[in-house]
Amino acid sequence: MWAKYKRQRGFTIVELLIVIVVIGILAAITIVAYNGIQQRARDGERQVEMQAIEKALAMYQLDNGGYPTCSGTTYVAGGALGGCTIAGLASALVPKYLSSLPTDPKNSGNDVYQYAYGYRKLSSTAFEGNASNNYITGMRLETVSGNLNNGWVGPAYYNFLGGTNN
Repeated sequence: MWAKYKRQRGFTIVELLIVIVVIGILAAITIVAYNGIQQRARDGERQVEMQAIEKALAMYQLDNGGYPTCSGTTYVAGGALGGCTIAGLASALVPKYLSSLPTDPKNSGNDVYQYAYGYRKLSSTAFEGNASNNYITGMRLETVSGNLNNGWVGPAYYNFLGGTNN
């Protein structure tokens, strides 16, 4: 008689759905946190690489009395920002000052390092053109929402550092 009323063991559909939803929420939180960590790591790599480029530019300036130019980086009257990618400096910096030119971790589209000769940085968001011995470098950071300068062709470049008169 008791066998007829024996209870079935296991999970109900509702219980299984609740577990699946909870696992999905936890997975979504983990993915978002992981993406933020990757972006900060790439930005850190960019800053270290830009510092290496700027040290190489300083050594070049000491040896040659000025900063290198590359196609399109000459001073433009009125302060319009002309520049090139860091790759345009290969003949000036490699191999004497750098073993190889660093590239942006993404290195596509607007994710390239920029260089402009004949400009100086006024603030984190402003620059001016002057024909004296100056340069500015720029890169696009993924985690910066402020201090952006749209002077280069690509959007959201952050002017990282400038030359001797800055």
